Amino acid sequence: MHLAINMVATLDGRAAIGGTATGIGSAYDRHLMKELRAEVDVVLHGAGTVRADPLSARVPAELIAGRVARGMTPQPLGAIVTRSGNLPVKHPYYDSPTVIYVLSDATVAVANVEICRVADLRDMIGDLAQRGATRILCEGGPRLNAALLEAGLVDELHFTLAPKLAGGADPLTIVHGGSFPIVALSLLEVAQREDELFLRYAVRR
Repeated sequence: MHLAINMVATLDGRAAIGGTATGIGSAYDRHLMKELRAEVDVVLHGAGTVRADPLSARVPAELIAGRVARGMTPQPLGAIVTRSGNLPVKHPYYDSPTVIYVLSDATVAVANVEICRVADLRDMIGDLAQRGATRILCEGGPRLNAALLEAGLVDELHFTLAPKLAGGADPLTIVHGGSFPIVALSLLEVAQREDELFLRYAVRR
């Protein structure tokens, strides 16, 4: 199983402004995000990210044919992780194949979406593997990123450095919380488009 995290942040480290990452990256960054989705079996989000944004795990129509030609499903499976069960009853996310992983006995008031209770994130990864998944892309949020790093499940990081400064007290960074030794990274790729930088790192084992 290969798990990559994809995040964007301002130059001063903010991964969210007004509770959402929307508006930090450029249109090109959002295009690259969709291309990364097109390469994976599962797109993973924390419940906080789903509550904050009307996002989905889908790829646009022009990328579906390429997925099918590679023997993949037309759309990646959307996976949401929650401990509290606090998720919107209705959300655009649920309009495509979705499974909600619940790390507790909390009630989830979402209909017509598969609910799967697991003991921890490793159990979730195991369940996804049993479904045939080999590549997962996590798009946050920062607390889920921290939990995945803490569990030693992250293989790669895609990071967009936006040419913006946001300031603010106690800014939310791309990894928030968790308790783990410093994770060393190896730079694999650097790309630039106008003033924006796109970095890809491997997690050193």
